[in-house]
Amino acid sequence: MRTIRMLFLTACISGLGYIQPSQAQTSTQSITLQAVEDSFLVKNYLLLAQRYQVNAQKALIRQAKMWSNPSFSTELGFGSLDRLKPFDVGSGGETQYSIDQLIQLAGKRNKTIQLAAAAAKMSEANFDELVRTLRLQLRENFYNVYYQQQTEKVLKEQLGNLQTIVDAYVTADKKGSVAHADLVRLQALQVGLENDFADLKQAELESQKNLQQLLHSRDFYEARLQSADLASYTLDRIQIQSLLDSVVQNRPDIRIADIQYQQAQLNYRLQKSLAVPDLHVGAAYDKQGSYIPNYVGLTLGIDLPVWNRNQGNIKSAQLQIGAEQQQLLQQKSIAESEVLNAYQRIVSLEKRYKTFDLHQFQGEFDTLIAEVAKNFSKGNISLLQFIDYFNSYSDNAKNINKFLSNRVNAYEELNYATGQELFKN
Repeated sequence: MRTIRMLFLTACISGLGYIQPSQAQTSTQSITLQAVEDSFLVKNYLLLAQRYQVNAQKALIRQAKMWSNPSFSTELGFGSLDRLKPFDVGSGGETQYSIDQLIQLAGKRNKTIQLAAAAAKMSEANFDELVRTLRLQLRENFYNVYYQQQTEKVLKEQLGNLQTIVDAYVTADKKGSVAHADLVRLQALQVGLENDFADLKQAELESQKNLQQLLHSRDFYEARLQSADLASYTLDRIQIQSLLDSVVQNRPDIRIADIQYQQAQLNYRLQKSLAVPDLHVGAAYDKQGSYIPNYVGLTLGIDLPVWNRNQGNIKSAQLQIGAEQQQLLQQKSIAESEVLNAYQRIVSLEKRYKTFDLHQFQGEFDTLIAEVAKNFSKGNISLLQFIDYFNSYSDNAKNINKFLSNRVNAYEELNYATGQELFKN
């Protein structure tokens, strides 16, 4: 019995120190957050597609600057009904030519150019919004993978240690040197720990899948992180009022709403200008059909705004301005509430983080487990008590890493909410 306890002691003590960074066994590529982001910017298909959209919208600005093409027409003589003579364009035949150019009035061309420029700005803002959203997903999944891999190492070590103990108890049980109930308790502990490991592995695989989709890669990743990488995550130099004041300038989704409001105003001005008819200017030549041979003349034309003065489109555009203005106010309100909530979440987490030294606690917990193992080997505590400490040791690993993951992701959510990179090294 003492031999088994000493084996148990050796196995458990070997599993201490789990909170330190580790190499994940399932990963095939070791990578840092900076390397992940660099790869993301050049490999993500959605970003590449949106870049094409930006350039496509800029090309439409050039198109909007183009003048309308002139219109050319001709009439070739076919003689008369009494005497058909197709294509009678000779010295005694008839030929007419005319050319017409549309001249847009009331600044329609400039207003169309302004709308095209606004559409290009909208495309750029959509690109920035896509980067903001995908970067948050990328960082959250990277940090999730890192802390899940730290916990995975602990559980894997604990499972290995426990398997050694269970094997020893199985052998001792066959010899009748241990109580069978003790073996059952250990096996129940093993099943519970294996379920925890399976759940953790499933969560890690989900985070890995998200990274693979963002990077369009088939590789599994071992997330590497140094304590210096987390040093910038602090609220020491952050003022909440400053964040609220600057959120309108920095959030791409607010910029999108503002551009939509500007587009509505530009469209209203354009619709009003469309009520003004455009001018047609041209020239005509008639070889034989006019009052004099080889007649030339200037042509002028304009639509008469008698029935249609674009009243419906003007009214619709005017109402759309009000709708877009309310959407802009709504987006600003959403942004401010998101900043406040993200900030308060960090404040709440930091109170627990600063008042509770996790590293000191981990050291004390390691010492406690070592003392418990020694007392168990001496028979001072029961197997049931030791199992309880064993479970607490594993739960401690999961809880600490979950807390650290939540903390760093809370800072990234504040980055997302403000539209800024507030915590760069």
